[in-house]
Amino acid sequence: MEAEVRAIPLPAGPHGKDGEIALRYGPYLEAVHHLLLKDDYQKLLQALGSRLSRVVSVEEIDCLEIRSEKHGAFYHVARVDVWVSGQKVSFAVNVAAIPEARNQLARDFRLLENLNKRYNYQFLPNVYFKGAGSYREKGKPAKWLHMFVAEWFSNFHEFHLHRDEVRGSTRVLLWDPDRASVYLSEHQCQELYRQAARILTLYYDYNNFKQIFPWHHAAGDFVLKEDQGKVDVRLITIRDYGAVVDFTSRKKAAKLLGLILFFLHLTIQMRIDRLDGVGQVVWAEDHCLQGTIAGFFAGLEQGEGGSRKNIPQAKEIRKLFCRFSRDEWLQLLVKMFSNYKFSQEELTLLSHHGDTHIDLLIDLLVSSE
Repeated sequence: MEAEVRAIPLPAGPHGKDGEIALRYGPYLEAVHHLLLKDDYQKLLQALGSRLSRVVSVEEIDCLEIRSEKHGAFYHVARVDVWVSGQKVSFAVNVAAIPEARNQLARDFRLLENLNKRYNYQFLPNVYFKGAGSYREKGKPAKWLHMFVAEWFSNFHEFHLHRDEVRGSTRVLLWDPDRASVYLSEHQCQELYRQAARILTLYYDYNNFKQIFPWHHAAGDFVLKEDQGKVDVRLITIRDYGAVVDFTSRKKAAKLLGLILFFLHLTIQMRIDRLDGVGQVVWAEDHCLQGTIAGFFAGLEQGEGGSRKNIPQAKEIRKLFCRFSRDEWLQLLVKMFSNYKFSQEELTLLSHHGDTHIDLLIDLLVSSE
């Protein structure tokens, strides 16, 4: 790598308490490489063996390429492509550049590892190992960057709401660097939100209220692959998994109320994004809600295991939802706001859309019964 390129600062990502980014491309990529080559690549070889379902030797590695991919609110993300006997295997490396992110990094690794062991849904990336790489920049003290290595979902990309000036509307734009970014059709959007809602519902534990939360489209938590009109969705990060509601009772009424609040939050949070991922908070169009409702009930029908013990059938829950009046849904909305947190900017957005959202929600539930 040329000296001029090595010295280029990484784009804005996680900021420390002093606001300093203080990472440059050359030492950053070398720190990632340092983690991978530890102990003669033994941990990397184990990860490759897991991916390829066979033992891999270091002699089989033809080439290893590391590139900087993303710079988010929590981590920098690098992609590692390893060619093994002519076959490419890709990994994601999440890097905690600041002390405040280290505990979160360890927590994310543990949550992904535990959820993948508990459930067999294949919607979350597998994680392989964690550690630290030495960051050495000339004239400055060396420091350690903490990171973990996970599965890279090939051909999956971020998507965000984007202002389409031609149509004068806000549409979902798929960020695909290998081709021109493309707008998703209404049908594809509906399927996108259906799959995302289904994923979150599958991981919801009816008996103890545990769920994946927080999550946000603006953070790029979900990624999407589009192929010949079909879309496929994955969730690439878990910041926490726990009970959001503070109910002490585990009786049926409390479990049902917890599920109702989860559903109501799902229908709202799924519609919130930031314009192009970083701009103002924006609201997805109505077809988002149709897909979200379908995904919720699909998740209820397909979920299995202890998290679904004693849960009513999906058709019973749908009938229950259809019996709620508009006033009851609005009361539930207030209850939901006391458990799930939104930013002030999001609350302002919801003050403009909340009532019409409930009206549409009722119409869609009744029409699909």
